[in-house]
Amino acid sequence: MQKSNVRYFENLKELITYCEKIIDNKNCLTFVDGNVLTKFPILQNTTMNLKKIEIKEDEKNLNTVTKIWEDMFEQSIQRTSTIFSIGGGVMSDSIGFAASTYKRGTSLILIPTTLLSMVDAAHGGKNGINTKHGKNQLGTFMIPEEVLICPEFLNELPENQIKSGLIELIKAGFLKNPELVEEVYDIDITKINIELIKSAIDIKNGIVESDFKETSERMYLNFGHTIGHLIEIDSNHGISHGEAVAIGILKALRISEKKCNLDTVVVESFENFLKKLEFDIDYKFNSELNQLRDLLSNDKKSSNNIVRYVLLRNIGDPILIDYNLDELLNELNYA
Repeated sequence: MQKSNVRYFENLKELITYCEKIIDNKNCLTFVDGNVLTKFPILQNTTMNLKKIEIKEDEKNLNTVTKIWEDMFEQSIQRTSTIFSIGGGVMSDSIGFAASTYKRGTSLILIPTTLLSMVDAAHGGKNGINTKHGKNQLGTFMIPEEVLICPEFLNELPENQIKSGLIELIKAGFLKNPELVEEVYDIDITKINIELIKSAIDIKNGIVESDFKETSERMYLNFGHTIGHLIEIDSNHGISHGEAVAIGILKALRISEKKCNLDTVVVESFENFLKKLEFDIDYKFNSELNQLRDLLSNDKKSSNNIVRYVLLRNIGDPILIDYNLDELLNELNYA
């Protein structure tokens, strides 16, 4: 299977009951974000063997993964055991990387608790950690056994995290579904429609299933991320993933307008959407040009001074182009 097996649950009680049936006295270890555990104390009354953990983006590294491995060894986790991850995208990346490398891989079930992780990060089997050379420079491909979606987690999610998740939601629409883009533009962020979440997941899983190891079509999922990742690193992760990718998408749309004759209305509509969310529409880089060039050179999509860059000919019609690194850097603003 080359795509996530996704299940949906109406509430946490139903989700927990399902998880406890999976365990059925088998050895398991559940890593749970400390903030999630505080907001949803019902999780504490389970047989899921909880281990509270908090991982920030700048801690998504080998040191953190080593601690996770030690927890697994202390709990005598075997390849037949089950590892659960309850948290956002940073959690699923870190726990996924640890689980996929521990004894060459143990069973993994992801329970995403943020909108961003529900629609994107938890799916596709890419597990990565950061190094000084860039985001997700060390990683593995391992599809989780299941991804369990429960929208009740969104009830306690801060507004800024909902907004960040909307960026990955609309990214899926830009790639494959114009109607989804319009629905996101009109969305009430206090009432996230589960059908929108399902639509985004189906789009990502469809792309992943056709190109699991990211040799062609799966690269479309990097739309907005090449520049977005640079912004995250340059800001020392002071700008969230969603906000950084939002600027990256807008930059890609503007370049698409020049290179692919993308309709100006598409660019203006997305820019107005970012203003509605109170997101920045541009970013001034502080790093030296050579530093940014080195980061782009180390990008997994780069080779021989060329980066594979995603543009749009129209909504639902992405295209990969070979972009000269220096030409792309010239599109950025500097402090």
